Amino acid sequence: MIERAVFVSYCHADAAWLDRVRVHLRPLVRQTGLDLWDDSRILPGQAWHEEISKALARARVAILLVSADFLASDFVVNNELPPLLHQAARGGLLIVPLIVSHCLFREHEELARYQCVNSPDRPLSDMSSGDAEATLVALGRSIDQYFRLLDTTHPTSGVTTAPVDLRAESPSRSDVSETSLSPNTARRRPVSSLYGPLVVDRPLNLSFDGAVQNGIPVGWFNSFGHVSGVSTDYGIRIVRRSTEPGAGSCVVLEKRAAVEGEFGSLMQRCPGRLLAGRTIRIEGELQTENVSGWAGLWLRADAEEEPNLFFDNMSRRPVVGTTKWARYFIDAPLPINTDWLNYGIVLSGAGIVYADNIRLLVWNADGRWEDV
Repeated sequence: MIERAVFVSYCHADAAWLDRVRVHLRPLVRQTGLDLWDDSRILPGQAWHEEISKALARARVAILLVSADFLASDFVVNNELPPLLHQAARGGLLIVPLIVSHCLFREHEELARYQCVNSPDRPLSDMSSGDAEATLVALGRSIDQYFRLLDTTHPTSGVTTAPVDLRAESPSRSDVSETSLSPNTARRRPVSSLYGPLVVDRPLNLSFDGAVQNGIPVGWFNSFGHVSGVSTDYGIRIVRRSTEPGAGSCVVLEKRAAVEGEFGSLMQRCPGRLLAGRTIRIEGELQTENVSGWAGLWLRADAEEEPNLFFDNMSRRPVVGTTKWARYFIDAPLPINTDWLNYGIVLSGAGIVYADNIRLLVWNADGRWEDV
């Protein structure tokens, strides 16, 4: 098990919100050994600068309580943010901004690239008490699941751990974006900040008959850190596709009840530079039960420093209600500056979606599809 070190950066004017974060993460401190650090742990007589530096160096997750006071603090901006951002760029640190009050978060170029727990347009200070508490619950669950994902990562599985870029748009129906940006022919080596909590070297375990860790198929993860606004409360499990002898496995993404706009996702992320400029296809078989919103496959291409070169989540041809097994696909002409491929299954609202036999294909010079 990796060390569950979490650093909280905040301004003392927001100490009340820090108290609520502590309360919500306390069960993880007791049950999982989460080490939640903030400057109140500095004892009288200790060198505060050295203690903060040691805590920053150990952190695997950094929660930022962002407000106008936070952004106005010279100490935070000059002493805490630079090492956090540097560590995130080098690897091994997940930065999680939590917007506690209205501020110029989007105008802070370095911070704005990271996806917030809540929208800057809806800070905790504007929420009802119940909604604010629910947001903090979601924060705690997401951090717990992130550490569980890191715990189950093994080099032999073809999966590697690395830092996270939280800039990408959500594959939600209201955020459809299918506009490819102009190609940039200057090819640069992808920077580490574009890696996610799990990155596979190549498409892995697409039939879901491979190994399972904590109920999640190896090579796949719940999209935390790569999909804006994704809920981590959706269940993920592997089941037999049928009771017939020899039947293989399929994956299930499900939620009994969902709030308006809630969605879950299961995804993989792999390098895509060798496929840049070519046409690829993701296809797979889906079956649904009582889907209140919609379900589908999704595919996104990212450049080194710019996500969403291509994005399609089937929101214009959704799978709804209860359906039998059927094959669906998305074709994507990849821009020439594609560095990364992201693909998976999405469920918006409540219900169950089963997925099986995912394939990632490329159109070859002979005029046919072949597996990547």
